[in-house]
Amino acid sequence: MEKELGNEFFRGVGGIRGRTSDRCASSGVHVCKTDICDGARRDPEPIFLWTGAGRRPYTRRIDGRGGRARPPRPAGMRGPAEHLRHLVPGGAAVSALRKAGPQRGTAGGRSRDSRPVRHQAEHRLPLRPLNRAVLLAAALTALACRATAADRYNVLLVSLDSVRQDFVGCYGHRPRRAPDVPTTPEIDRLAALGARMEDAYASSSWTLPSHVSLLTGEPEVVHGVDTDQQTLDASVPTLAEILKYHGYRTAGVFSGPYLEPHWGFGRGFDRYRAAYGRKVAAASRLAERLRAQGPSPGSRLSAFRVYEKVKNLSHRDVNSSEVTAATLAELDDLRATGEPWFLFVHYFDAHYDYVPPPPYDARFDPDYRGTITAEDFLANPRISVPDPATPDGFIRRVSDRDLDHLIALYEGEIAWVDAHVGEVVRRLDALDLARRTLVIVVSDHGDEFFEHGGLGHHRTLYEEVVKVPLVLRLPGVLPAGAAVPGPVALSDVVPTVLDVLGIDAPPGLTSTSFLALIRGGARDGTAIARLVTQHTGRVTIDGTTVVPATQVTVQEAFRREAIKLTRARTWPEFPPDLPARSAAILRPETEAQHAREQLSWIDVARYPGEPDDARSSEFADPRARAALESVRGLYRRLLLPRRTPGTARPGEAVRRALDGLGYVDTGAGAALPASRFALPPPGDGR
Repeated sequence: MEKELGNEFFRGVGGIRGRTSDRCASSGVHVCKTDICDGARRDPEPIFLWTGAGRRPYTRRIDGRGGRARPPRPAGMRGPAEHLRHLVPGGAAVSALRKAGPQRGTAGGRSRDSRPVRHQAEHRLPLRPLNRAVLLAAALTALACRATAADRYNVLLVSLDSVRQDFVGCYGHRPRRAPDVPTTPEIDRLAALGARMEDAYASSSWTLPSHVSLLTGEPEVVHGVDTDQQTLDASVPTLAEILKYHGYRTAGVFSGPYLEPHWGFGRGFDRYRAAYGRKVAAASRLAERLRAQGPSPGSRLSAFRVYEKVKNLSHRDVNSSEVTAATLAELDDLRATGEPWFLFVHYFDAHYDYVPPPPYDARFDPDYRGTITAEDFLANPRISVPDPATPDGFIRRVSDRDLDHLIALYEGEIAWVDAHVGEVVRRLDALDLARRTLVIVVSDHGDEFFEHGGLGHHRTLYEEVVKVPLVLRLPGVLPAGAAVPGPVALSDVVPTVLDVLGIDAPPGLTSTSFLALIRGGARDGTAIARLVTQHTGRVTIDGTTVVPATQVTVQEAFRREAIKLTRARTWPEFPPDLPARSAAILRPETEAQHAREQLSWIDVARYPGEPDDARSSEFADPRARAALESVRGLYRRLLLPRRTPGTARPGEAVRRALDGLGYVDTGAGAALPASRFALPPPGDGR
């Protein structure tokens, strides 16, 4: 089966055809036909797989602050400080401080209520690599002057994978099949005692870049981690690193493959550990051992077979109990240290497949008598089949009644995770830490259920996949029961945490605190979401020359006040070593298509469902015109500090787990350089 790679793929180029994939009737796996074999299957020609889980063609080979209100700083809290980043041998990022005068509450400084005292000129640390002994000595000296643990707030940051905002009770959700049963009573209770952000946006519609933004304070356009072939730039400080420098104990518990430390998430944590389900954890450990040591003599057990087991189990892993057990253990350990602490917790269970344990599997659709399940969610032909017109497309097959049941299973997953969040918060309160701990509950993205013809996430930037819950509680500091409108982004969480703690953000941080907004003040904010996708195949020139190709699409969304701007660019990329004749034909077309932009806007306050007929590509409306000009200026500023990400090399067991989730790219050719994903400001040239 041959088909064009989309209407825009090679428009205007004579004699070129795009070719994608055939579908194996027995397995549902899509196999692209080429002249190269990577061993993924034993067919004569395959080079990559389009899995049923989204059928995403893989591009990785299988082998291969303005003024803002703050809470009063407790006595002894450090004053302004500047992070100076140094890279030491081995690539580890370390930090030093430029002192801005004596600390509050110390001799020679100023008292809590006194006016500032002018100090002598600052001492600037030399900009040269420092060895670990010097850094440790400097850190210990600084810690000796810091406030006591009782003076500083702890931070509990809970990330819920795949939970969309409009499925959370405090945001108004009522289950369709069980309208009197709340999905999130624990989060609702937390929101009643704190603040919920009404217009919180994820930085992308998938896990990796959203969590990079959440834990660094940088939007994706700045941190540059657009694909899972990239890692966090070693020079970017994480929240854990910043707080650790300021004397905090740090711990992290994660439960999804995209939170593994090789992407940079482990930096700054004293302990950072996985809490996978028993079967997945055992299979993952066995796979790594087999890869490192090989099978026992005479054994038929191969690493490949175990990797397949990891892949199949990843969809159905239920691990919230393991996450909670690890989190409670960390809470006890952190409290025993007597130091302030930062604890990051990631719950993965709301991610598809939706297989909540009893009683949550029937709680939101108790009368269902059908047979549909959410196992193999993206590959189940009773739910959808691939749309031949687009690589990421679905043709819906599920009935309205069965779709209601799938949604009820998703609600069950959310309720199951919510119960575990409640268990953690209750332990925190039982330890008498409620008034000393900033609690934040947030999600990294949502899921779609055919609202715009799609399924799952990592495909679009519609509201259902980027608008997320964000709830904060700190009694006595944050108002109780506040519903706070105004766009904020996951990248704004880091500066807000630092603002609450009275710690200055690293210089150059591009996001800003929304603490003043919570307290009723004004904030000039824009939330940015970004998504980069790649689809690999081949093209044929004049029916004779076959060239591998990667179709790249960059989508971005900008929410400013009630206006949401969206833009997209799609273009083909080809190998750098093209023959001269092929390059002469293809390179100009690549650049021409790279320059084409689809730009539109919609009033999401008036049209929250984002119907196509409410979207406009004309900017005669003064609100849309003003939003575009503001976004263009912001985007220009954000391009200046754009980072160059590192290269991801996850372990093979992790790669297989991601494969099973429908994420990993395993296409032909090397990864594209990060610079190819950089775009000019939206609307340039209008």
